[in-house]
Amino acid sequence: MKRLLSILIAALLVVGCSSPPPTLNLPPTLPPGATSAPQATEPPTPSETATPLPATATLSPTATPAPDDVPCPLTGLGVSKSLVESRRPILVQIGNSNPERPQFGLAQADLVFETIAEGGITRFSAIYLCQDAPEVAGVRSGRLIDLQLVPMFNAIFVHVGASEQVQKLFEDDRTIRDSSLDYFRNHPGFTLLPDRRRAPFDVFTSTSALYDAARQRNIPVPGDRPPPQLSFSEAAPAGGAPTSSATVKHHSSYWVRWKWDAASGLWTRNVTNDTAPTIDAPHVDAATGRPLAAANVLIIQALHEQTEIIEDSLNSRSVQVNLIGSGPATLFRDGQMFSGTWSRANAADWFTLTLADGSTMALHLGNTHVHLYPTTYKFDTSQ
Repeated sequence: MKRLLSILIAALLVVGCSSPPPTLNLPPTLPPGATSAPQATEPPTPSETATPLPATATLSPTATPAPDDVPCPLTGLGVSKSLVESRRPILVQIGNSNPERPQFGLAQADLVFETIAEGGITRFSAIYLCQDAPEVAGVRSGRLIDLQLVPMFNAIFVHVGASEQVQKLFEDDRTIRDSSLDYFRNHPGFTLLPDRRRAPFDVFTSTSALYDAARQRNIPVPGDRPPPQLSFSEAAPAGGAPTSSATVKHHSSYWVRWKWDAASGLWTRNVTNDTAPTIDAPHVDAATGRPLAAANVLIIQALHEQTEIIEDSLNSRSVQVNLIGSGPATLFRDGQMFSGTWSRANAADWFTLTLADGSTMALHLGNTHVHLYPTTYKFDTSQ
């Protein structure tokens, strides 16, 4: 009997120690006397809470290249060939109104596009491929710009619904419809974290959860064509103008200022503060508290047109950005400013970036923040 009791106790100890499985308003001029732009609203989030996020780790580009390392097509940094070949870019729509800052996951994105939405605010389209993000928030509704960016990267499109007319455009586009993970459609891959964010800013996800969700919905991973290959160079091109900061004014009440940090070799991001008219407030990552930074800041100037599509209860109209054709392009890298042009002929193309002398406008190795900016607007490098 004692021997039997000992065996039972040992078995219980073994079990107890086992680990569990692991949205076109052009940037408007404020009315006389107004001090800030109205914030856009969206439908309430669904009452049903989605599946919790699985644990995931952040993938950092290797400092010492491994034998099978290849340049990441979106950053130029070394990454496992097998990882790149087994993945598909993910595009997550992330909000940028005052209550949504700081965001989770922007620091881990290979590229971030910033586009005017409505009501004087911008929205981010974050592209993930070669890095993992354990937390991404707040996920928000889609905008017209996604009709151009999703095909550009052949990406899995992650969003929380859209206005009725924009959603219909998504549904009518087979490429987007068949690659969408939409929280409003009760697709998997999302979770609500009300203790971290109030509604409607409390929709979280992770890259790991999104790849799992894509497979559940039979979204091909990898996709049927590879991601675009961006052009990189370690050395800066000739002819750059030394620049220590660049201020991008998307709206009279919303500015972004990038400051060159020679010590890190990166541009750090500052934004207008929600309580004071300053652009000296660092825009930080919610998970780490560290300022967001980029190896490259690329300004693509293109025609912005206001549409008749109503995006919210304030009757804000959607913005259409024309990314087919050509226009001015400005690159900030290595503490310098380079002027040139962009051109793009097809929906599946990345931008062809060309310097004034006709050579390629190559990016520095690392992540890139892209401002989609009206052709009639100017940015400031005097401060």
